[in-house]
Amino acid sequence: MRRAWFHGAGLHTTLGATLSENLDALPAGPPPPGVTAVPLGETVEPVPSMLLNGLPLTDVETRLWRALEPVIDAALTASDLTPLQRERTALFLGTSSLDISVTEAIYARALTIDAAHPLMTNAAMGGLAETIARRFGLRGPDYTINTACTSSANALIYADAMIREGLIDHALIVGLEIFNVITALGFQSLALLAPNGMRPFDAARAGLVLGEGVSALVVGATPGPSGFHLLAGANLCDTHGVSAANPDGSTVAAVMQQALDAASLAASDILAVKAHGTASLLNDEAEAAGMHRVFSAIPPMLAMKPFIGHTFGACGLGELLLVCGAIERGHLPPMPGISAEPGELGLTLNQTWAPVGKGAFLLNYFGFGGNNTSLVVAND
Repeated sequence: MRRAWFHGAGLHTTLGATLSENLDALPAGPPPPGVTAVPLGETVEPVPSMLLNGLPLTDVETRLWRALEPVIDAALTASDLTPLQRERTALFLGTSSLDISVTEAIYARALTIDAAHPLMTNAAMGGLAETIARRFGLRGPDYTINTACTSSANALIYADAMIREGLIDHALIVGLEIFNVITALGFQSLALLAPNGMRPFDAARAGLVLGEGVSALVVGATPGPSGFHLLAGANLCDTHGVSAANPDGSTVAAVMQQALDAASLAASDILAVKAHGTASLLNDEAEAAGMHRVFSAIPPMLAMKPFIGHTFGACGLGELLLVCGAIERGHLPPMPGISAEPGELGLTLNQTWAPVGKGAFLLNYFGFGGNNTSLVVAND
């Protein structure tokens, strides 16, 4: 059956600049977050953050591309596409902040030249995807998906749909989130940031840490080396509120159940769940309630944001690659020290390097604006 089979991949997070480096770093457990000083008027605002490994926050006008190009090149090289296949490959870019970091840097430089009227660059929605396609010789259609924290997960769903319909044979999925002042100060003003790390579902949870992530995955209509593929996905819009899902878990449960139904699976068929797990009070409450609605027995649960921070639009693909890579190595990553005992939310994250084999896995993503997505992936 035609579906989105996973081929070559690349990943750069705070854990490492390659997918292998990221997977090698998981056994050490979540690293402590750093702090980025963001100028704010006459003061400096300390923002909890996990920046890209080995790529300090300097030369911001070129930094995005210095991060993006090696990751995409790694994915395309590992996928071993023929020149004709690469030309026909479609591009799906999932991001919530596009290249705003570059625009901010150019604007700041322009202010030093003409404080009265600095020039702005063109921040068109589709411009970054068009540039990526040109640089890597992709002549298929290109799409930009900006649905907050579900962006790159939704990008995979759309690519899978076009492959299943026979409209394309290959697609490059890119997840991108680079540190920028608008996002940093926006979340700081919402009082959603935790300086001491993320503890999803834990009684001591206090919020999230900003993360940077660049990820790329080539998917094709035929099986790849790992056997992983998107079995099904679902996306629903929760109109309960602007920044949080319905805390009773009903809408979160609905999207998980729709994904399971599309995969023709029962909840008991799922070997493990990758939670969205932002460690914010309302999000954890809604996700926990949704889990209890869908699962009579909660399977092993993972949360990847303590390792890499919340990478927003990039978390869909980046966390998928971490989970699938760890499973390929035969184990589920543990979360030592986080939710070791079920608290008021009744959930406990996996605490050991539990062995895992072939089967189906559920991955959750919930975004601002009520955009909720669940993926079911399998390696059978």
